Amino acid sequence: MPASATGHYSFLCRSSWAAVALVGLLLTGSGCAAIKATQQPGKKDLTVLTPGTPRTRLICELGAPLWTEERDGATVDIFSFKQGYTKAVKAGRALVHGAADVATGGLWEVVGIPAESLADGKDVKVEVTYDDRRAVRSVDVIEGQEVISPRRRFGRLRKADQKPAVVESPAVESSTAGPATAEPAVAEQIEGQPRSF
Repeated sequence: MPASATGHYSFLCRSSWAAVALVGLLLTGSGCAAIKATQQPGKKDLTVLTPGTPRTRLICELGAPLWTEERDGATVDIFSFKQGYTKAVKAGRALVHGAADVATGGLWEVVGIPAESLADGKDVKVEVTYDDRRAVRSVDVIEGQEVISPRRRFGRLRKADQKPAVVESPAVESSTAGPATAEPAVAEQIEGQPRSF
């Protein structure tokens, strides 16, 4: 074989190995933004913030309160949490990041990782007061009003975004009355009121 052919063969062999190494590096090193997208906080069920919901259900959904006190004979909790994303949204974001990684040869990570760091859910802080049955009586939003009562989209709220206003639940006359007897009175209070806090 002539010397020039051996040099050319050696170059092709080295560049092939370099290409394989680069592809391996991209496959193992890329995907950080996609992984971050799947590890974002989950979406909380905010319907637990309606009057009549038992305190235990609220704690199960939102986590342990940051602070609890007795105020005027009523228990008051402060909750702080991140309102995240549904599994479908997280999977979709991961898919987009993965496709962008492949299309750009891994360069997307420069944009994707900071984007996922910034889009990590919305901070929400609420103060919840309970009645004597340890059910939600009222909710005061400290931070995250836009998460609790979403803005209108194209002039009206989507059905999924419509939540009743959080109002004080009426005092129940007897201690044997359960949440079922308090709900119609709350529904009557909500009707005719604007859907905001």
